[in-house]
Amino acid sequence: MVHICGNCFEKLPFTEDTFTTVSEEKGKCYCDGAVCVFRYTGIVKEALKRFKFHAKPCYYRTFARLMAIKLLRLADIRKYDIVIAVPLYRSREHERGYNQSQLISKAISRELKIPDGSGIVRRVKDTKAQSLLDKHNRLLNVRGAFSVKSPERIKGKSVLLVDDILTTGSTLEECGKILKQAGADRVTAIVVATGRNY
Repeated sequence: MVHICGNCFEKLPFTEDTFTTVSEEKGKCYCDGAVCVFRYTGIVKEALKRFKFHAKPCYYRTFARLMAIKLLRLADIRKYDIVIAVPLYRSREHERGYNQSQLISKAISRELKIPDGSGIVRRVKDTKAQSLLDKHNRLLNVRGAFSVKSPERIKGKSVLLVDDILTTGSTLEECGKILKQAGADRVTAIVVATGRNY
């Protein structure tokens, strides 16, 4: 069930029903595409800020439900073998009290009956907040920031990679890169919102 009143639902900035690219850069992309539910504006932007920074972890239920609905509309979910969340560095997760992407990932796993593999990808470098950096420094900031703990669990698999916001795509592409290097066959990102002009 989606817990949004009718008046608010009408104001939600849904994106078009389509896949988009993760990286804005030309050349090789490690992620094979992305599904974005909303544009990062208005009440969605405010809700995501509260979700991440103001101790509102319960929002994950609604976000995950809407993401699952979008996936069911766009794709054959049987092609996904595992759902994995973009990890936080352990000190940041401890400070926040939860990893917002992992809460969503586990809920999507239950909704779509796809195994959750959060924990397979680990953040091994304490990076700066991406939102504070320009495009070039975002790329540098996440380089080498992730590792794959159990490559045998993703070898030959189609991965659904979960995060909250897509802007430059640097974080998702870095995760996609290490997943592909570890043997994943496909990596498709699913995010709550995109900060790009959609």
